[in-house]
Amino acid sequence: MNSTVTRPVAVGIALLAAAVGCGGAGDTGPDLAAAPTGVGWQEYQGISLPHTDQGPKTGGQGAATGFEHSPRGAGLAALTHTIRLSVAPDSQWAQVVNAELVPGQARDEWAINRVQLSITGPATAEYAPKLLGYKITEYRDDRTTVDVYTEYSDRSRAVNHTTVSWYGGDWRLQLPDPRSTDRPVDPIDELPRDIVTLEAPQ
Repeated sequence: MNSTVTRPVAVGIALLAAAVGCGGAGDTGPDLAAAPTGVGWQEYQGISLPHTDQGPKTGGQGAATGFEHSPRGAGLAALTHTIRLSVAPDSQWAQVVNAELVPGQARDEWAINRVQLSITGPATAEYAPKLLGYKITEYRDDRTTVDVYTEYSDRSRAVNHTTVSWYGGDWRLQLPDPRSTDRPVDPIDELPRDIVTLEAPQ
C-alpha cells in the first residue's frame, strides 16, 4: 500500500525539481536565431559585408572590430572575420590578423602561410563568395560555434564551420588547431531552414 501512496508523491517531487532546475518556463536563454537590426552593406575587396547595430563598429585598415557581446554579435563576427581573412590584400592582412584573430599557434601558422601568397586586388566575380547567412550551433558568452553559409558564381554552396571567442572585449575568430582532422568547409546542396539570412541586395 505504501508504494501506491508514495509513487505519485515521488513523481510530483521529480517534476517540481525539474521545473525549478529549468528556471521556469520563461527562462529560455538567448535567442540564437534573432536577426541583426539596422542592416546596411559595405563592399570589402569585391564582397558585400553587413554593417549592423550589433557590429562591426569600426573598419579601419581593413580590420573590422566592435561586435556586440551577444549571439547576433558572434554570428556577425564569424562571417565578417572569415571573409576578410580570406580576401585581405597584402597591405592589410597583418592588421586583420592582429585585430580579428585569437592569438596562438593556429594564428601564427596561418600568418606564415599567408606570407607566401599575394593578393593585390579585389576578389574576381568568379571566386568572390556571396554571403547567405549563418547559424549558431552552440552559444556561450566566451566561445561560440557558427556555421557560415556562402554561394559562389557557379551556384555551388558551402558551409564554413567557425568558432569565435570573446577576447579583449570583442568577438575574434578562433582558427582550428593545425593538428585537427575536422573539415572546416563542407559543400551543401540545400540551406537549412533555420539559418539567420543575410543576403546583400542585388
